[in-house]
Amino acid sequence: MSHSNQIGSAVRRALMLGAMAGASLPATAQTVPAAAAAATEVPVQTVVVTGSRIPQPQLESVSPVTSISNEALQQTGATRVEDMLNTLPQVAGAYGAGVSNGATGEATVSLRNLGANRTLVLVNGRRLMPGDPTQNGNAAPDLNQIPPELIERVDILTGGASAVYGADAVAGVVNFVMNDHFQGVRLTGDYSFYNHDNRDKAAQAANTLFGFTAPTGNVTDGYTRNFGLIAGANFADGKGNATTYFTYRRVAAVLQGKRDYSNCSLTSTTTGGVSALGCGGSSTAYPARFTYTNPVTRVRTDSHLDPTTGDLAAGHLLYNFAPLNYYQRPDENYTAGAFLHYDLNEHARVYTEFMFMDDRSIAQIAPSGAFYGSGTAVSAAGVPDGTWAINCNNPYLTPGELGLWCGGNTAAPDAHVLIGRRDVEGGPRYDDLGHTSYRAVAGIKGAINDSWSYDAYALWGTTRLSEEYFNDVSRSRMGFALDAVQQPNGQIVCRANSAGSVGAPGCVPWNIFSLVGGQDGVTQQAINYISIPGLSKGATTERVADAALTGDLSKQVKLPTATEGLSVSIGAEYRQELSELQPDIEFQTNDLAGQGAPTLPTVGAFHVSEIFGEARLPLAEDRFLAKSLTLEAGYRYSDYNLAFGSTNTYKLGLQWAPVTDMRFRAMYQRAVRAPNIQELFLQPRVQLDGTTDPCAGAAPAATLAQCELSGVTPAEYGNIAKNPAAQYNGLVGGNTSLAPEKADTYTLGAVFTPTFLPDFNLTVDYYNITIKNLISSYGANLILETCVSSGNPFYCNKVHRTQGTGTAADGSLWISPTGYIDDGTFNLGAQWANGIDVTSAYRLDLRKAGRLNLDFVGTYVLKFATNPVAGLGDYDCAGFYGPTCGVPSPRWKHKLRATWNTPLAGLDIFAAWRRENGVALELTNPSPLLAGPLGLPVNPGVRLRGMDYIDFGGNYSFASHLTARIGVNNLFDKEPPLVGFAYLGTVFGNGNTYPQVYDALGRYVYMNLTADF
Repeated sequence: MSHSNQIGSAVRRALMLGAMAGASLPATAQTVPAAAAAATEVPVQTVVVTGSRIPQPQLESVSPVTSISNEALQQTGATRVEDMLNTLPQVAGAYGAGVSNGATGEATVSLRNLGANRTLVLVNGRRLMPGDPTQNGNAAPDLNQIPPELIERVDILTGGASAVYGADAVAGVVNFVMNDHFQGVRLTGDYSFYNHDNRDKAAQAANTLFGFTAPTGNVTDGYTRNFGLIAGANFADGKGNATTYFTYRRVAAVLQGKRDYSNCSLTSTTTGGVSALGCGGSSTAYPARFTYTNPVTRVRTDSHLDPTTGDLAAGHLLYNFAPLNYYQRPDENYTAGAFLHYDLNEHARVYTEFMFMDDRSIAQIAPSGAFYGSGTAVSAAGVPDGTWAINCNNPYLTPGELGLWCGGNTAAPDAHVLIGRRDVEGGPRYDDLGHTSYRAVAGIKGAINDSWSYDAYALWGTTRLSEEYFNDVSRSRMGFALDAVQQPNGQIVCRANSAGSVGAPGCVPWNIFSLVGGQDGVTQQAINYISIPGLSKGATTERVADAALTGDLSKQVKLPTATEGLSVSIGAEYRQELSELQPDIEFQTNDLAGQGAPTLPTVGAFHVSEIFGEARLPLAEDRFLAKSLTLEAGYRYSDYNLAFGSTNTYKLGLQWAPVTDMRFRAMYQRAVRAPNIQELFLQPRVQLDGTTDPCAGAAPAATLAQCELSGVTPAEYGNIAKNPAAQYNGLVGGNTSLAPEKADTYTLGAVFTPTFLPDFNLTVDYYNITIKNLISSYGANLILETCVSSGNPFYCNKVHRTQGTGTAADGSLWISPTGYIDDGTFNLGAQWANGIDVTSAYRLDLRKAGRLNLDFVGTYVLKFATNPVAGLGDYDCAGFYGPTCGVPSPRWKHKLRATWNTPLAGLDIFAAWRRENGVALELTNPSPLLAGPLGLPVNPGVRLRGMDYIDFGGNYSFASHLTARIGVNNLFDKEPPLVGFAYLGTVFGNGNTYPQVYDALGRYVYMNLTADF
């Protein structure tokens, strides 16, 4: 079936009438307002386009709106909505199935790389509620709630739209237009998988060099099964329609150990003066790592258990944590719902929407354990130092341990020892994330008279979180289990339970100190004792009441130079947001060793009352050099119950078509984003935040003078332990004093629909988004690097190194929670994003050979810059990536799709070329805020190569009601560009790349069968 038969009824009619002068919707994307004046003067049905509440003829819109048809979405072969959107140049990778460590279980969309919290998501022009209340969440809607089978089209609006929709629409709007008027029964079934040939010789050599075994040869995995049912019917002689749906999706897990380039955490290594790929790892290893600092001599000794001797050996091993991490999370998703409308009379249509989702996903990472620096002991000065207090009469101590730590004296005081020991016997950690959501809309709309219409609705949506974290270990229980003594009868017990005491019920000694025949003394009973789950519950709720009047005042207000008159829309809205997160005591007290930070309760709410208005006035029509000239304006006043009070948003736009073939448009909008509940109310906590410390290691990248600016003493310089997993502490938290972000967004564009080439159209649009009072954190890396580079007290005062412990923790930013960088949430200076969007479509009639449809959409990023503090410099991330810049922001991205409607009835063949330009590591950025004193790694990741992907597929309709579709994405099985794990620097980095940006798992094969009755 041709793509032109799959778009909405309004667009179909426009095409049939020739109103778009050949500018039909591309199979990939179409800028809807590209329509020029009709080649024939036939009236066209008015529709409500995304970005305006005023119905507009001929699909004209001042703001650029890219529309993706149902068929274009199907041709991606994706069964997850975020995967469908991520192929578009305007979209940057956010939360999705490729995120594991730090995953929330939700899927989000980020326009212009400005963040999912700055992208407003709508369903049929009404809000989709926030999806996750966790501390990692960002109050963004969860796309898992959207059933792909019911999407009629997706509209993406560039730039602000706060005057029309309210807060959050800073980067733009994604509006899912659902098929709420379906008739018949449709059954869909999807099956897909990944296929990859492990052939990366450099990555395989790196694994071999470090003693790891990387996979080789061909692998097929990541299976997905999807089933959908849609049923709909008109009733009451066509006055009403009821459409219902049910979908089920099951996604299989993929381990990082199944790809040679993700089997270890890649870094660079130098052997014999030759640089090559290497493998990094964690200092929390197996067998155990021990670091002891003599309290008298201050000599630090680093050692590990040698499986050969069973006693201490110098140095330490690194643990390869990568293979057990999920590259693709397993997921099970159910959605169901109904859309119903009924015309009570010619003046009133009642409508309802109900959407339900239940989604369960598991994020798996490597085993927990006694993480290096997670000990519960405190120094003599009463400062937590990250060590464990080891009793010298512990019967499990080896002669080497007893001699080094206790001077050979079993009666000596407890020794403070840093321990890094993986609980490999307990298995990998896994976070069972469950989300259940409900969304209900009830409304009434209709025509009051020939000039005025109304629309009023109430919306309620809630998402409930149920999180169970398994296979982590308790820090307090490890402390008891490490403290073992021998009873007079020879039995070894926990000291807390010796001499008739029961200070630690159920405690079983955990013997990680000795190896016999290469085997440790850890028992299953000890594992059961120290292992403990973490439980968390939460919910987000959104309530909206909205009412609007729309009027066509052509009879009252019309300029003599125009044939149409003034159109207006006025209304009011009330919105309430609530969020609550209630973790159990294990999460709250940071007793779970593998969490890196406490998870604290977060409870908050706010509400806003708004009034809004919008007007559209044709200034001239069918005049010389003014085929059409239209002015558009809007305003919204918002009154919040928060400290900042009220906000004002507005827009002003102009559209001018001098001739039928050409149209120009310009729009200015003031958009706002009020701080969300996490940004306002998240309690302060020290967590893993930064990825580097230029003052750590035996040969620091920064000089002594530079490091002294960040609090390092001469005695500490060269003796501060470097975190081999590139994880450093930051103090993060909300801020109730935040002011709203204010964004000035400009778009300026041109639309060409030449009459001499009637099946061609082209749109070129410039966008410029400037955000002031940016709500964000500065970034731990930026703070530290700028401090040691410039000595600026604004940044240096935020660096807090551990001091006064008399242990190896002194000077550290990770061993003890007293060492951290103050990286809370503030109103920063400003952020800029500007660039150029290009879309085009061409339809070529091949006569007897069928028809060829070419569709193109591309984006060139001119600037993506941030000014953290006014007057203290800025940095531009366009063309860069890294811990501060985040996911790659290539200068140029495009997607070109060709669809051949063959002469064989029912057979279409399609292909696509996806291009992403290369990006560079932010350390190569000329801005001193990013370059810092770190120097550059040799590889990998100084430069990520540009990627070109070829997709190919086809669909065939047969037996009058069946359509089969089969395709392959990333046809040539290109592996993703690889990044050293120290430079991924964001939760969206996983498996040495960015899975939500690049095709991380190789070739993707999909099959679909659709039956319509």
